[in-house]
Amino acid sequence: MAKRACIAVAFLLVACTGSPSAAQSTPTPQAPGPLGDTWIGDGATWHLASNTGPPPRYLAALAYDQSRKVFVLFGGQTAKGTSDETWTWDGKAWKQLSPPHRPPARRAAGMAYDPAHKVVVLFGGLIPDQAEGFESNDTWTWDGSDWTEVDVGPRRPEKRQGVSLITAGDRVILFGGRLANASYFGDAWSWDGKTWSQADSAPRPSGRGTAAMTWDPVDSSLFVFGGSGLNATAGPGAQGTPLSDAWSLTSGRWAQLNSTTGPGRLAYATAVWDRAAKRVVVLLGIRCPELSDATWAWDGKAWSKLANAAVSARWGAAMAQNMDGNALLFGGSNQAGC
Repeated sequence: MAKRACIAVAFLLVACTGSPSAAQSTPTPQAPGPLGDTWIGDGATWHLASNTGPPPRYLAALAYDQSRKVFVLFGGQTAKGTSDETWTWDGKAWKQLSPPHRPPARRAAGMAYDPAHKVVVLFGGLIPDQAEGFESNDTWTWDGSDWTEVDVGPRRPEKRQGVSLITAGDRVILFGGRLANASYFGDAWSWDGKTWSQADSAPRPSGRGTAAMTWDPVDSSLFVFGGSGLNATAGPGAQGTPLSDAWSLTSGRWAQLNSTTGPGRLAYATAVWDRAAKRVVVLLGIRCPELSDATWAWDGKAWSKLANAAVSARWGAAMAQNMDGNALLFGGSNQAGC
């Protein structure tokens, strides 16, 4: 099996968590590895909210729980291993919770709030074992006090990591993911509170994991950019190849967005809906091997490069947005390579 790149072994590095500080706009330099800083913003403008909270980690799952007015974070890869911790951010501080039940530890899972059923939904990810770990396709819900595994029946998305979930109006949409460097998915699924159902039709985007994804409430469409696709020259344990294409899903049909300029090949980036400017903002990520600190905006017709955000370059950060358009970004890794 091909040797995993630094993305799969960065948890062996010792990370510097920094010291507590008041909100500021300049990041504190940190040693290469998992990060533990917390940023708040609207996509284009960010400021540092905290250097304390969950231990530094990358590929954690994050969602905004509208019913309880907190952001919920689960799992991720720390310097000590894969996490099964549940944390909440109330706008001022992080709090670690101790629910009676919890999903198995994992990284690269998808998570989003289900407004119809007032729970946070968690799907898939990579669960550690004695070897490389194994992809999952279990579904869990969080009701503010405990996790519950949902028996969704035999029809469900295939096992995968690097999957993306988003709140799309009154439902949850799942997109993409991968099974090692072997099978990459470009499908979309919808969650109804009990079961998953196919939410799109062919032709679809090429399969990919770790795509930057957000919901466009103006057009009621799903926006997908980049991510990592099949690396045909490497083995199943390798990382994929960063992609540069953008797609939109509207009423179950995919359309590739026609643009010759933009962020370029980029994986493990984040995307947010800029409510004031009515545009998508894509930031951070990795080009393999270089990190990106660039910020780009898509207005529905063309890309434009924005001033770099105050957030330092990183990949695998957890990001979610509340219903008012305010976003929270946590952690990631600043270890270069692929």
